[in-house]
Parts: sequence; structure tokens; C-alpha cells
Amino acid sequence: MIPSADSAHIRVRWSLPRAAFGLAVLAAFVFAAITHHAWEDYWITFRASKHLATGDGLVFNVADRLHTFTSPLGVLLPAAASLLTGNGSEDAALWVFRAMCALALGGAAALLVWTSQQRRYGTVATVAVVAWLVTDAKTLDFTINGMETAFMLLFLAYALWAHLVGGARQWLHLGAAWAGLMWTRPDSFVYIALIAAGVLLFDAMPQRTTRVERVRLFARAAAFATVLYAPWLIFTHCYYGTVVPHTVAAKSGLGAPHTLIDFVVSTLSLPFQFPSQGSTIARAFLPSYYLIGGWPPALLTVAWVAGTFCALLWLLPGVRAESRVASLAFFGAHAYLSYFPNYAYPWYLPSTTLLAFVAAAGVLQQCLERTWPRRIAIGVATASLVIAGWTTWQVARQAAAQQRLVDDGNRRHIGEWLGAHAAPGETVFLEPLGYIGYYSGLKTYDFPGMSSREMVAARHRVGNDWSTLIRDLRPTWLVLRPAEIARLNASDPALLESEYTAQRDFSVADSVAKLRVYGRLAIMSDARFTVFRAVTR
Repeated sequence: MIPSADSAHIRVRWSLPRAAFGLAVLAAFVFAAITHHAWEDYWITFRASKHLATGDGLVFNVADRLHTFTSPLGVLLPAAASLLTGNGSEDAALWVFRAMCALALGGAAALLVWTSQQRRYGTVATVAVVAWLVTDAKTLDFTINGMETAFMLLFLAYALWAHLVGGARQWLHLGAAWAGLMWTRPDSFVYIALIAAGVLLFDAMPQRTTRVERVRLFARAAAFATVLYAPWLIFTHCYYGTVVPHTVAAKSGLGAPHTLIDFVVSTLSLPFQFPSQGSTIARAFLPSYYLIGGWPPALLTVAWVAGTFCALLWLLPGVRAESRVASLAFFGAHAYLSYFPNYAYPWYLPSTTLLAFVAAAGVLQQCLERTWPRRIAIGVATASLVIAGWTTWQVARQAAAQQRLVDDGNRRHIGEWLGAHAAPGETVFLEPLGYIGYYSGLKTYDFPGMSSREMVAARHRVGNDWSTLIRDLRPTWLVLRPAEIARLNASDPALLESEYTAQRDFSVADSVAKLRVYGRLAIMSDARFTVFRAVTR
């Protein structure tokens, strides 16, 4: 029997989301198999996850109820992964969590396809938005390296889809998407507000509604999201005594004070700034820590052009409504990231990159609907995929080298060595908290204090100078990079000469120097550490 046109149409509508889902999951697992990358910050969170899984509570240090992580899902899902593996293998638990994140990325890809179909995109624009997603280096890296990024992408794609489906249950979908975003990262209210504002401004819903009706819809969705997110707020208030993560308190006071005038000036100048001037727009399309060096300069130019284009689309009345919504959210998110955090860490950026892809896909669809720009649009889209694919391959090579030489080959060894040589109750001062903190099992005085209320209190007492902090806290051990040693010797020469003695150098600098990979300078910055011990008097 020959299928009808309607059944063939339904089959096509379902086949594309399934293909997108499978492609994204496969891309994530391939990247993981090549790199085995586990991000430094994953091990900060996993120490609390492991304690929860083994019955010692959701804490970094046993019996110390301190909220040392940011993402609820980012700590609870690794705890579940540890339980699923019998709490016997960190590597097995990480692979289980990677599988969860890969499925989340697949869900995001499928939702982008459904959104494209809802807006009546053709196959080329629909395929392009998925292809951009699965060839983005940071998206793949932070899907598999232990961060919560893939779930942020999933719920962000869900929120975009929910704004466009309409129907009686729209408020339920919106509320669920918003709650998912908040469970993933507490600052998600920024993205929620920006997308909702875009929908209000640009009338992006499929059905005709007034702005008053949209506000009422959003109010119902917000109430539902609050109900879904409230259990976490209640738990943290009762368990930690505050709903604000300690990581927020630790990172406060590191930059200049914020003012409304400075924020407005920063926002207005954002599209015209390069990353070296504070803008994060170009960094959305660049490898992590690109500014350390070791990458082709042309990549920065391409990223700046792409970022500025996506950031300003919302100002053009002729652009499709959903593209203007995504562009406004992209621009607003970078206004926030470029000004308010002390540093826009690279795992923040894939969320904004997804918004850029949605904005660009709408413009691509418009170009394909017209004769004269069709070939140009296809050429630009193809070139962007070639550049993204090359960049992702080079990032994979960099990440694999970083993991082999620095993360597993050096920082993990430092943690294990400290665990073997330190006595119970001893403390360690350091900046790279993840691997060393997890594998040493010690009480840590990390800068700026994400795991330590003592560090934050000391910073309030004496400021951020490391030599003063070390004298105030009196840690047993110090783990320092060469630049940090030089800085301490310049500010307080007697500290490392008379108060501490060098115990051992941990260096893979010679091996890193021989690497032939792009981004090698970022690897070199963590290639050598010296461990010091306090002098016993």
C-alpha cells in the first residue's frame, strides 16, 4: 500500500528529530572517547556528590554543611551516577553522567528540530541549526566533561519550543522549562526573562495574542515553575541555612563594584568590543580560554563577525520573530556575562551559542526563501560548518593532551601524593581545587574560597593578597604555580623562605612543550606546580 501524503509528512516530521537526537548523542560520545576530558570543576562538585551517595551528606567536607556547588542537577545527577556504579569507581560514575548529558544534548537537538518545524523551516535550515550545535567545540566538550551545560541547553531549547507551540498546555510547558533551567543553574532567570521579553516585544507566538494575554500566560508559567523549584529552595534553606550557594559569596568582591551607569555603557559598547576588552560575544564561538593564546588570529575575526551579527539581528524589523527573540536573548545574556560575573567561564557560553544558532537559522531560512541571497547563504552556512568542524577537531586534540598530561598526569598525582603524605586534619592552600581537592581528601583553603568559609572570612578580614591570606589562615600545605610563587616572593619574600619549605615539584612542562596542538599555551599554564609544607617549630 502506498502511503498517503499526510502519512509521509508525519513520518518526515518524526524522522528528523530522531536523527538529530541520535547525531547529537553520537557526537558527544565520540568527543568523549577521543578526549576522556573531565573538567577541573567537575571534581569540586563530585566530592559533594560522592559524600551524598555514601551517606555523608551533600557537603564538601564531612559534617560541614556548606553549599559548595552551584547547579542542583550538576551535583545530584553525579551522585545518582555514583550510586548506580556502587560508589566503587569515579571513572564509571563519570561515564554514567556523560551518558546522561549526551542524552540531554540529544533532547536539545530534537527540540530545535521541532521548533524549526513549528516555524515551517525547510530541511536545509533545520539541518543547519542541528549541525551547528553538534559541531560546536564548547558544546561538545562541556557536554562530556562533567559540567551541567547539556541540561542548560536541553531546558533552553525546551523553553524556546514552549513559547512557540501554543495550545491550552503552553503554560505547563513553559513552567516546566523554566523550572528545569533554575534546577540547572540559579542565574537562569536571566535567560527566562530575556526570552519572555523578546516574545512580548516581537509577537513570536503562533496564535494571535495581546501583550496582556502573554503576561498572564507568563504569570501562570512562573507560578508553576516556582512550585517545581521550591523544594530545592526549601531544602537548601533548611540544610545550609541559606538558599544562596557559597560559590556566589566566594566569587563576590573579586572585581570592581557594579553601577547602573557602567552596566549601560558596557552593554551599549558590547558589539564593538573584542574579547580582550571584556566582551564575551566573540568568545561564544571560540575555544575555551582562547585569549591565553596559541590559536590562529583569523579565528577571532570570524568569531567576532558571527557574534556581532547574531547580537544585532533583533534590531532589524524584517527579520523573523523567533530570530529576533533569540538574538535579543543572545545579546542580553552577553551583556550580563560581560559585566556581572567576575569572569564569564567557558561553560556559561554554550547556552548563548545555542541562541545564536536559532537566530542564524531563521535568517538562513529567510534567505533560502528568496532567489538572490540563496547561494550566498548556503555558502556562508557551509563555510561556518567547515570552520566549526576544524575548530572542534583541534579542541579535541587540545583537550586530550590536557587530560593526559596535566589533569591525570599531574594534578591528580598531586592530590594523591598529598593524600598519602598529609596527616589527618592538615589543610592545603591552592587555586586549582578540583583534582587536587578531590584526590587529596584534605580540608582546602582554596582561593577564592568555594570550598572554605574560612577563606571567605579571611578575605573579608585582610583582603585578597595571597601572602596575607596565607599568614592569616596558616595552612599546612601550599600548592603553587611558578607565577604564583613569583608573586608571593615579590609581596612577602620571607614567607616561602622561612615559613614554608618546598617538598616536591610536579612538572610536565617538558612534555607539554613538545606538543603540536593549537591552544598549547593554555595547557602550559597548568603544567608545573610546587608543593610546600609549613615549617614545624
